[in-house]
Amino acid sequence: MIHPVPKPKTFRSKKYLDFIRRHPCLICGNPNTIAHHESLGRNAMGSKPPDSHAVPLCNECHQRRHSFGVQSFWGGWDVKMHIIDLLSKYIGEER
Repeated sequence: MIHPVPKPKTFRSKKYLDFIRRHPCLICGNPNTIAHHESLGRNAMGSKPPDSHAVPLCNECHQRRHSFGVQSFWGGWDVKMHIIDLLSKYIGEER
């Protein structure tokens, strides 16, 4: 009998998203931000990336990100490094 492989759990954390929202927009510095979930190519089509992939963007920059697409919006920025920096900062504050 073949058993189905369980779907891996996706990291979700209201506390982490609140932490992200306390940071200014990565693009323009606006202090009023939302937690934008950035796809790093690892999530299934149509599924929301994990909360660990969230970055702070203001509403305007968030709309531009969705209009321009990943490559055009981020350009030369290494968004993965920003994600890692935010996660490291969060872990440091939690200790």
